[in-house]
Amino acid sequence: MKTVKFLGLLMVLSVVSVSLSAQDTLKHRRRSFQNLFTDADKPTSGEYMLRIGEVHQALHGLENEIPLRPDVLMLEGKLRECDTALVLVEHNLEKYSAALNLRNLQMFSVLLQNVQHDLARYSTRIQAADTTLQGLRKELRTLRRDSLLRQLYKDSVNRKLLLPHLRELRTAWRATDSLLQYNLNIVNTLKTSVSEKSIRADDLFNQIEERLTRSGIQAFSKEYNFLWEPAPTVTTEFKEELDNSYRSGRKALDFYFRDSSGQRALMWLLGIAFYLWVLANLRTLKRNNKRETLAAYGVTYLTTQPLAASLAVMLSLAPLFDLNAPAAYVEGVQFLLMVVVTLVLRKHWPRSLFHYWLAAIVLFLLFSFTNLILSPGTLQRCWMIGLNIAAIAFGVLFRSRVPEHIQLRRFIRVVIVLFIVLNALAIVFNVFGRFSLARILGTAGIFALTQVMGLSVLVKTIIESILLQIQTIRVKENIEQPFEPQGIISDFRKPMIVVALLMWLTVLSINLNIFDPLFNAFHGVVNEPHKIGSTSFTLSSVGLFFAIIWLAHLIQRYLGYFFGDTGDHDFGDSPANRSKLVVTRLVLLGAGYLLAIAASGLPIDKITIVLGALGVGIGLGLQNIVNNFVSGIILIFDRPLKIGDSIEVGSKSGRVKEIGLRSSTLFTADGAEVIIPNGDMLSQQITNWTLSNNHRRIELKATVETTESKDAVIAEVAAIVKSGAYILKKREPVVLVEGISDKEIKLLIRFWCDDVFKADLAESEVKYLLYSKFKERGIVVK
Repeated sequence: MKTVKFLGLLMVLSVVSVSLSAQDTLKHRRRSFQNLFTDADKPTSGEYMLRIGEVHQALHGLENEIPLRPDVLMLEGKLRECDTALVLVEHNLEKYSAALNLRNLQMFSVLLQNVQHDLARYSTRIQAADTTLQGLRKELRTLRRDSLLRQLYKDSVNRKLLLPHLRELRTAWRATDSLLQYNLNIVNTLKTSVSEKSIRADDLFNQIEERLTRSGIQAFSKEYNFLWEPAPTVTTEFKEELDNSYRSGRKALDFYFRDSSGQRALMWLLGIAFYLWVLANLRTLKRNNKRETLAAYGVTYLTTQPLAASLAVMLSLAPLFDLNAPAAYVEGVQFLLMVVVTLVLRKHWPRSLFHYWLAAIVLFLLFSFTNLILSPGTLQRCWMIGLNIAAIAFGVLFRSRVPEHIQLRRFIRVVIVLFIVLNALAIVFNVFGRFSLARILGTAGIFALTQVMGLSVLVKTIIESILLQIQTIRVKENIEQPFEPQGIISDFRKPMIVVALLMWLTVLSINLNIFDPLFNAFHGVVNEPHKIGSTSFTLSSVGLFFAIIWLAHLIQRYLGYFFGDTGDHDFGDSPANRSKLVVTRLVLLGAGYLLAIAASGLPIDKITIVLGALGVGIGLGLQNIVNNFVSGIILIFDRPLKIGDSIEVGSKSGRVKEIGLRSSTLFTADGAEVIIPNGDMLSQQITNWTLSNNHRRIELKATVETTESKDAVIAEVAAIVKSGAYILKKREPVVLVEGISDKEIKLLIRFWCDDVFKADLAESEVKYLLYSKFKERGIVVK
């Protein structure tokens, strides 16, 4: 028993000993681990020196990263520009508060929006710079708390030995810290400046928007005394007002040009691309000596002034690239449009009529000048009335002299009537003290008139470019037969008139200052969500769905014109182009439907259900339609026949005019167009005369009444046949004898025509040659 107790005691002691030993080992490891990172052990002077070099190098790296980027340093000057714009708006709101018209308010609104946009960008840059500097500050503080260097300061022996190096390190640290603090101060100053200017810009913008909201109602209220009443004393000089309006407009333009470079670049890119396209086609026709043929199709603007006409197209579309541009920019673009329209029209209008157009330009400049007036007196208001009277007289005279041949003639005459009415209303409102409204109506009238003239040039130029493209392709394909342009002009004129009308209404509503409320109301209606069952939709998504499908069908319908296809059978001589055309139309339709589905926002699972139901419908009753559609694809890609081939299908024969997705069209010799479903086309035997070549053998029977030898007659007949203009020269004609007697020889003549479409001409020519040649010798041929 004692032995057992003794052994138990030994075991307990051993366990305790092992436990204590393990704890001592763990503590030792912990101390070693801590010493590894805290350098508890005394390092040597070499290790200290190595660490000083590493820290010095790290400080040098931080010193290189601390300086601010040039774009951040330049923000101080840009913020001064923003401050100048804000001061300008504040000055106008304070000094001309009662005289500011709707045009001024809109200009200031656009200016403040640009300032706010710039300040937001500047704030992002400054915040990024501040984040970078704060990170560098943390790194610098980490270097300062380095454990090894702290230990060096406690080590008096090594500190004294390395004192010069420590002083250099301290100097470098202080220089880096000072530079970091200097840049942080710059960033903080910029942040404060941006924040202060953002608050001012927001406050001014809210004031302007509040005035714009009230301006619609106030425009109909009495602003000034009736014209026959004594006018109040004007506190500002007219020259000072003009100078202030000029500076405001210039500042708005500076901000607009800086913030809208991408939109203007896209506008110029489209204009340059259009001009290069026109120029390339004109050069192609000139190389082929066919440029004069354009006159027969009414192509005049592009042949005389291609650059000016292209600029007219670009500038007419300019308002669509930015509907919120400053008034000064809009007026500048409109003036440039009038200049290029003048260059286009000066060679096509009579001199007397051209003078009317120059008078319209003068009226435009005078109306633009009146917009600079802030607080009109009696003299300025009378000047405005005189200008409105002159505009009415001009409109009456010009309406009776609008050329018959000009594009959009009826539309132009309607716009002239509107121009007269707007100026008459401007006179009435001016007399009764509504000067702002009178100025809006007068400006909107002259813009409407000049804009519609630019759109007239736009429509004619676009139509001319299409006719130019068609003629260029036909010349490249060696098609000499002229085409009929009236159908093409009619096809393109209708959609172009719709586009021109929408553009004109947009510009008119902007000048009448009703675009924004109309657009917001329309946007709210079409984007309001609706529900049918569990499916939600908006009118805009439904409209976009049908608009894309309509546009895809419209493009594929008119796409042939850009390949030179006008629908005449002469284009069948270029089957490769028509085959490409069919494939392109198929791709366009498929892409259009897919894009329409994607744009509609319909969920894919719902579309899958619809496709499943459609599959059931196909299986039940749409087999023929699907059969024809698939057969059309096979005809396009397998190409057993192609556009322009001469074929026989069943009892029908003729030239393939078109291979569509559902049916194909056969142009017969009688001039009829036979429409054959593609499924029927593939299910029948097809005789293709032009699959591998364009040759055709012709058989002709003739009886020659002669007593000459057979060999002499055969040789002479073969020579006569070979002399024909439509005969394939590389294949000898074959003349066989079907019957012979003392007085006549019956012949079977076989020869090859080099063009299957001219086989009738070749047979007719050979008959006439045989008759005429033997008649000269007194021999009868039957």
